[in-house]
Amino acid sequence: SFTYVPILPAQLLEVLSTPTPFIIGVHSIFQSETQELCVPLPLPPEPLLQQTREALSMVLDPELEVADLAFPPSTISASSLKMQDKEIRAVFLRLFAQLLQGYRWCLHIIRIHPEPVIRFHKVR
Repeated sequence: SFTYVPILPAQLLEVLSTPTPFIIGVHSIFQSETQELCVPLPLPPEPLLQQTREALSMVLDPELEVADLAFPPSTISASSLKMQDKEIRAVFLRLFAQLLQGYRWCLHIIRIHPEPVIRFHKVR
């Protein structure tokens, strides 16, 4: 399993040199320092990108959801920081689940060994 770090703090950029399985986000201002160590990834497909942006904006600014209503509800409770953290984690968990769905289709089982070996079939 991989450890996911959304944005790596500047003080920990050395972690990128370690040979461990991390999925780490690095702020673009450190691009020149990390160019040899990082693999640039394209943005997610547009529907997923838009859904993620909308979900994050609803978590970070819940008033946006009812801003255009003629008769908005009288009270909108702001999430506590702890709850907001969980909601943001849920948004990214949903994004990763959607991005990685169907990964098993790319696995290739090799049965010539005593124990079956599973390897990733890059062509698919």
